[in-house]
Formats: sequence, structure tokens, C-alpha cells
Amino acid sequence: MTTRLKLALVLATAAFAAQAGSAAGIDAKAWDGTWHLNAAESKWGTRTKEQSETRTYGYAGGKLTMKSSAKDGAGKETDFTYSAALDGKWYPMTGNPNADSIAVTAGGPREVRSTSRMKGKVTVHSTATVSADGKHLTLKRVYVAQNGSPTETLVFDR
Repeated sequence: MTTRLKLALVLATAAFAAQAGSAAGIDAKAWDGTWHLNAAESKWGTRTKEQSETRTYGYAGGKLTMKSSAKDGAGKETDFTYSAALDGKWYPMTGNPNADSIAVTAGGPREVRSTSRMKGKVTVHSTATVSADGKHLTLKRVYVAQNGSPTETLVFDR
């Protein structure tokens, strides 16, 4: 094999690895499973405090899937879901009254960053982090479409 051919193969492999890098950086075992809102440990913005929320995450086939079932302070139930590659491209979200699409990237093995939008307008920036012991999920959200861009931190336990 010539030096030029070896260099071409190395560069092609590096380009492929860089493209797949965000997905390769997530720890699927850390994310896979069901998480329950710990409302007492959570810090709420100007939104109504949720009574409960259960989130189920799974990572397979290069996509992170999230299903949420929540009940707000008034007792209204909301179910929403998405399945998105960790490539920063827009994917549909169904059932969420605040967003119809989401873009997701990996911030590390236990961190996922996302931006949600409704009808093309960004509504929320989020960072979700699984604790080192794998027992807690912390979700920090900034509501950019609301006055003052309120933030909240939701804590979930396995």
C-alpha cells in the first residue's frame, strides 16, 4: 500500500469518526431506563410546578428516544415523545404543547443538549445530565420564548 493511499484511508476514517463522534460519545447504559420526577428537589421557574412526570429514555440505532408522561399543577396530563439522532439536526416531537421539533447533541457520555422549537421559533434550550452513579437525572431548561427567559432545574430519580 502506498503512503498516499494510507494517508487517504486515515483521513477518510478520521472524517467518518468525526461525523459519528457525537453519537459515539453517549453512554447508552447510563440513559436507558425510566426516570421519575422528584418535585421536592426540583427548582421551578415561572411555569406551573408539575405534580409528576415520568420519562423513559432509550438509545438504539443511533437515536435517542424519549417518552414523557406528566401532570401539571392543575392536574392536566401531557404525553410527548421524540426520537432523534445526536447530530444537531431537527427531528419531530409529538404531543408537546411548547415544541414540535427538537435538535439534540451529546455533550459527553452522560450529557445531552437540546434545543426545541415551535413552528420554527426556538422555545427552549435544555441540558440533561445523568449523575456519575447513574441514579439521578438533572434537566436544566431555559424558556427563551418567554419574558425574562425563565429557567428551571428538574431532578429525576431512577
